[in-house]
Amino acid sequence: MNTYSSHTVRTLLMLGAIAAGLAGGCEPSRRDVQRVDPGTVVDVDYRFNDTDARQVWQGMSNDAQFRGWIDRWMAEHNGQRPIIIVGPIKNKTQEYIDTGLFTRNFEREMLNSGRVRVVSAKDDRGDLRDERLQGQEWNSPETRKILKNELGADLMLIGDILQVKDRSLNGRTVVNYYQVNLDLTNIESNEKVWIGSVEVKKVSTELHSVMP
Repeated sequence: MNTYSSHTVRTLLMLGAIAAGLAGGCEPSRRDVQRVDPGTVVDVDYRFNDTDARQVWQGMSNDAQFRGWIDRWMAEHNGQRPIIIVGPIKNKTQEYIDTGLFTRNFEREMLNSGRVRVVSAKDDRGDLRDERLQGQEWNSPETRKILKNELGADLMLIGDILQVKDRSLNGRTVVNYYQVNLDLTNIESNEKVWIGSVEVKKVSTELHSVMP
């Protein structure tokens, strides 16, 4: 039978009391949460955010629709609307930026304009092809989809996000400049039919010194 010295017992009781005190005293911090309209501008810091993404896709989609390249394309292709696919948008900044925040909205605006056609991008195509392949085995003959019957894209949307970051000598003012570039390029000929660019510039100034 194991026995414990009085010193060991006292130590265990002390540790148990400390653990209980910590568990009881460590209450989670409380936050005030408010629902706001998605269009509300909320800048928590100087980094790229949802407001910047909205500025990008609204500016890009409006520019892409009304620059005249769609009319020229249709005139050269017997009235056929151009078919667009979204390709890679390279994030060359120092931050994590989800490019889907503006490419998805760009797709929606272009498609809903009725002036272009849009096909699924690379990631979605893989899931769709898997579904068609499984359907060959499991779907009824009248509902099976034909393989190798996809709609080929005419143009690919590609681009990048660039950033220049500057800081004052005392470190209290930060200037963040972003440039988002998007191109629509003819997949067959590599000719660019449209180039769009949106700039975002943000200045952040520290109002109070932060205590260490």
